[in-house]
Amino acid sequence: MDSIATEILLELHFSLESSIDVQFQAWMAITFAVIVASYSSGDALKTKVRIVVAVAYLMAAYTLFARWMTEVSRLNELIQPVLASRGVVADVRFYTAEARMITYALGTVIATISIFFFRPTNQELKDDSDRDT
Repeated sequence: MDSIATEILLELHFSLESSIDVQFQAWMAITFAVIVASYSSGDALKTKVRIVVAVAYLMAAYTLFARWMTEVSRLNELIQPVLASRGVVADVRFYTAEARMITYALGTVIATISIFFFRPTNQELKDDSDRDT
């Protein structure tokens, strides 16, 4: 890595950070889609279908998480030490990763629970046709 220019390493660093952001956005999209679909389906889905949806969601969430961790390790183990040895500090604030991880964990749990338990209340519409206006 010593033969690679600092500018190229910085570009690679920012590219990996951008990829991590895109993966987090993809996770947010599938999480909200699962929550909305679970709520909208109400009691229409059978338990077996809900289990399949939960497994598919958890597999997708795990895949995005694994890619995220792989790219974080690439940043931490390969790129940042070389940049640091050249006097360039391009480190992410510590609370950013922790906040994202907490959001990811809680969101995944909530979305998985929503598949089985978030259902709209079946309220009948009130007939106000007899009411005087």
